[in-house]
Amino acid sequence: MLDQGAMTPEPVAVAGPEEPTELVGSSWELRGTLVDELNGSAPPPEGTHLVDAVFKLTPGEGASRKRLTDCKFRAVDDQGRWWRPTTSYSMRPDLEGTVSVAYGCTDDNGKPLPAGEDVGVVLSFVVPDDAVDSLAFEIAVPTKAPAKGDPVPRSLRFEQE
Repeated sequence: MLDQGAMTPEPVAVAGPEEPTELVGSSWELRGTLVDELNGSAPPPEGTHLVDAVFKLTPGEGASRKRLTDCKFRAVDDQGRWWRPTTSYSMRPDLEGTVSVAYGCTDDNGKPLPAGEDVGVVLSFVVPDDAVDSLAFEIAVPTKAPAKGDPVPRSLRFEQE
């Protein structure tokens, strides 16, 4: 089930949130989190908050940048609950110039991102009140191309400070 992506891989904890960490040839860095920065958008449902995790991604060369087209994300709290990113807040004006991750980490045309160029990635999660302070953010990327066999993902976990 892990090989087919039906199970989430066990994430490797990142030493420090603002230190670049490699995942299958690309570099990720958690730059910070923002809570309830709505910028004119409707607020999330009562009892929840909008949490944005802001990352800097530097795609690697060759196959590593192509693997990013199938990256997956989730936020996990200290109780083991988890949430996938929401696209409901992706059209906020302050997110212009960041990569949309609704269908993987790609450019606006669904093509792999340029190798070696830093890009901003903002993941937006709607989570319950009691989860906000304990969230960690996980990124999973397949280690092989689908044509070469089962994709066996690898995963990183970034803790908030």
